[in-house]
Amino acid sequence: MNIYNKLMDFLTSIIFPSADGINILELEWDYLIVLDACRCDIFEKVYKYFFPENTSFKCISSTASSTMEFMRKNILESPQVLRKLKNVVFVNANPVIDHVLGDRIYRIFYRYIPLWRKYWNEDLGTVEPKYTYKVTLKTFLKYPGKRMMVWFLQPHYPYIDERFRHINALGREFMNEAIRSSRNKNLAVLMRIVTTLARRGYLCAGIPDKVCEYTSQARLDVVRAYIYNLIITLKYVKKLVKMLSGTIIITSDHGEAFGERLNRLAPLQVYGHISRIRIKSLVQVPWLQVTNNISQNETIKNIIKEVTILLTNLK
Repeated sequence: MNIYNKLMDFLTSIIFPSADGINILELEWDYLIVLDACRCDIFEKVYKYFFPENTSFKCISSTASSTMEFMRKNILESPQVLRKLKNVVFVNANPVIDHVLGDRIYRIFYRYIPLWRKYWNEDLGTVEPKYTYKVTLKTFLKYPGKRMMVWFLQPHYPYIDERFRHINALGREFMNEAIRSSRNKNLAVLMRIVTTLARRGYLCAGIPDKVCEYTSQARLDVVRAYIYNLIITLKYVKKLVKMLSGTIIITSDHGEAFGERLNRLAPLQVYGHISRIRIKSLVQVPWLQVTNNISQNETIKNIIKEVTILLTNLK
């Protein structure tokens, strides 16, 4: 752990003395599906339209409130997890993960597939979930006996539905910067947070400054856009889960804040997702468990059929 992380962990521990959380990578699963920046309370309202009510669901506390913090605490600072991931195939739509783990990411996992390198949409500033779904199916056919971790970039900003492109326009290049810059930007992010706090009186990170400002004025519009991102993604997650065998977990690395207060002593509003900020909207994430008692051969057969259809429709 570098000096910056040690210092920031110490300072924030004063405000949030209880920093316990579950390292989901240590737990038992065959397939782990991560929905980036998915808060538990909203997921709980939406998932019932896609999965049976008797599906095992609960909210858990994440160790992190940003992807960078999640990777550091759950992987880099956990020798036990590093050993487990040697047998995991990782399909990833989030370029930030590459910047945190660097070239060692290819040594950490059995196979690493950075699908964002091929399927990044610069007009949207993201990888659409349909491509994460497609690449996951093709990857499964290459490594049918391996555990898999699949990282969807949604419901994280930007918003896919065309009705919310006016929100995306407020920070069009914000996400595209993630695929162009690999340098450590801890101090730059911190300075941006401090500057926004001084100018606007609230905390903002993980999404563009102008989107934070817009959320402070039109919160419901942004929440609707976020929910639509989740709905669009769960359509693909549902299809994927139906075809997989064994224990499948759907969860998230952290949540998303839409103006919730920091705490009673410092009632600052929080927007986006800031590392080390342990408020409920940022650290409460879903844990949905599905167990499919279907054979590996049946899974392969179903996925081959689906991939054939995809190759026809997504040329």
